[in-house]
Amino acid sequence: MTGPGSTRSAFRHIGVTDECVDCQRPGCPQTNLRSTVVLMPLDADGNDVGEATYYGSTCAAMVLGVTGRGAGTKVLAAARGAALRTCAAAEDARRMLAFYGLLETGAVPEEALVLAAERYRVQHRRAHWAPSLTRHDWEGLVVDMVLRKRAALADARALRLPAS
Repeated sequence: MTGPGSTRSAFRHIGVTDECVDCQRPGCPQTNLRSTVVLMPLDADGNDVGEATYYGSTCAAMVLGVTGRGAGTKVLAAARGAALRTCAAAEDARRMLAFYGLLETGAVPEEALVLAAERYRVQHRRAHWAPSLTRHDWEGLVVDMVLRKRAALADARALRLPAS
């Protein structure tokens, strides 16, 4: 965990994969590993920075600041849990985007946005906050949802899983 004044880099677990078997920590010569931990570098505000990185479990423990006996095993266990959450989030993203008639990539056409916003409004019509929203507000909610769902799909792609 990083705190004020900390110089250690911050990362977010995405999961673990056996599709990339070379550690990408600078200076690490490890290749042909059984699996690697997939980490996303974060900026000081906790936002993703750049591309996902692939580390062996021991190197991942070092960059995450996990110390002690079995640090690599602890990080690997946390990464396996993150992989399950990443896969579930990606499946949910595919389902939601399909439900609203939106593509997983590319620009959202205006007509698709309008239709998705109307469907979103119908799905949330009983929410206490729904009556006060304008058409523009509903479209904004759909755009936010699309961005979140596409981010979940990007995490799944970082695990290098086959498309479902």
